[in-house]
Amino acid sequence: MSRTESRTMFDRPYERPATNPLLRGLATLARALAGFALTFIELLAEFLAPLLLLAGGIWWLALQLAGGLTLEPELQQYLQYLPRQLQIGGEWLTPGGLIRQGLLLMAVVAACRTLNRLIGREL
Repeated sequence: MSRTESRTMFDRPYERPATNPLLRGLATLARALAGFALTFIELLAEFLAPLLLLAGGIWWLALQLAGGLTLEPELQQYLQYLPRQLQIGGEWLTPGGLIRQGLLLMAVVAACRTLNRLIGREL
């Protein structure tokens, strides 16, 4: 082969081989179902992330403010009832844990959007 022939061989655009319409339909259905699942997860995480971040931040701030208060001894004993952790459904919740979970859910949202964009480009 000459040099010009090899160059033109690689310059041709990629052509997809003809596929069965049933296989193309199944591939489209699989992409649609994956897109639906990713969008559902994204919406759920997008709803919960700010709630967890806000709840954890307010709880942490309340603990910090309560720890810095100087009150009369009669009132000081009631500050001990402000929980530093809660057990709900067998899980221990802390302010830092809620903040970390909120940030993790924000990362899940970003990952779902990225994957949805990649799936959209394949169509």
